Amino acid sequence: MSSKRLHYDSALKRKVIVYAEMHGNRAAGRTFDISEANIRRWRNDRNSIFSCKATTKCFTGPKKGRYPQVDEAVLHFVSETCAKGLPVTRQAMQLKAGEIAKTLGIDETKFKATRGWCDRFMRRAGLSLRRPTSFCPKLPADVKRKTAVEHSFQKCCVTSTLTDTKGAVVWKSAHLGRCGLGSGPEESVSEFEVLVVT
Repeated sequence: MSSKRLHYDSALKRKVIVYAEMHGNRAAGRTFDISEANIRRWRNDRNSIFSCKATTKCFTGPKKGRYPQVDEAVLHFVSETCAKGLPVTRQAMQLKAGEIAKTLGIDETKFKATRGWCDRFMRRAGLSLRRPTSFCPKLPADVKRKTAVEHSFQKCCVTSTLTDTKGAVVWKSAHLGRCGLGSGPEESVSEFEVLVVT
């Protein structure tokens, strides 16, 4: 017998179970070089081993989750919240799952929306949490982005050049701080303009 942990497929387990039923667990262990404890466990799980595919090696639980109705409802909640542009956290998913389980009449001792459940749900649904980013509004439809060139200018430099520019879009942003024109506080400019030339 090997000391290394091995995974056996269901086809071999079936052969071992049938042999053990005819000749005993020890004889089956010697013949197939498998520990007697494994054979006893397989004989206890006989129904599930004979009802699964022959290539199945282990039973790791359902791939859709124990309560697929909860998963579907939480996934719907996540997609609606994301469509509104609001962030979704693990805690929000856990709270929503608990509420849904209560409405479906699932006992609290059978279903708990823990952090582990949330991680497994996210893996099943293909979700991931991203770092929060600042919301950036879309540009107007008439601005062509393919040839857009953006430059930051100080207000005093831009005002004279905008008179003859066609198609230029100017956004004003009031960022407080120095422009770096001079060394004195009276020479600092607190307003910038962004010029997009299309």
